[in-house]
Amino acid sequence: MTFKALFVLALALVPLHAAAQDLYEAPADPNASFVRVIAPGETLAVINGTTFDNFDGGVTPFLLVAAGPIAVAVGSHEGKGEIAPASFYTFAPGADGALHMVQDMITNSPAKADVVVYNDSDLPLVDLYVPSVAAVALKDIAPGTSRQVTLKAPLTLDFEVQSGGKTLALLPAIKMERRAGVTVVFSGRAGAYTAYSTQNTYAK
Repeated sequence: MTFKALFVLALALVPLHAAAQDLYEAPADPNASFVRVIAPGETLAVINGTTFDNFDGGVTPFLLVAAGPIAVAVGSHEGKGEIAPASFYTFAPGADGALHMVQDMITNSPAKADVVVYNDSDLPLVDLYVPSVAAVALKDIAPGTSRQVTLKAPLTLDFEVQSGGKTLALLPAIKMERRAGVTVVFSGRAGAYTAYSTQNTYAK
């Protein structure tokens, strides 16, 4: 049996017995979207005129926005984009000094949890590894990009961020709840790397 098959089997056998905190509230407008900023080391961000300060780990809450053009700023970085209806987006700073927009495939499933990983490092590719089942959950995450996986929940797992099979950062006992999500930000340069995880939150 392949590692991928073992990973899927292990998750399928996890009992669904705990009630999860519902961190997501469906917007009144079904076409509305959500936008956030990821900027490790920054403490002030402006999304569509709404200011966020002292946000946890450099990850702002998702802000409910209408579809259409949007402007975002954090530190010396600025970004603009066109928001599609009923979607999730993240702006993250790039090496060129601009904020780049990526669309997150977040599902907010009532039976599963979303895990989103961002590579904010100088490494060409990183993987999200699950040591308990010896399997790669997300593979080949390039710099300045993200990848997502949806896992059955509630569930608690240890994760590792690896590159070329070498473990670079540990993320112990990450709790995942139904209809919620976890964001992992991997960052660093020149051999010094860290990973940070935070629950996805939504601005009130």
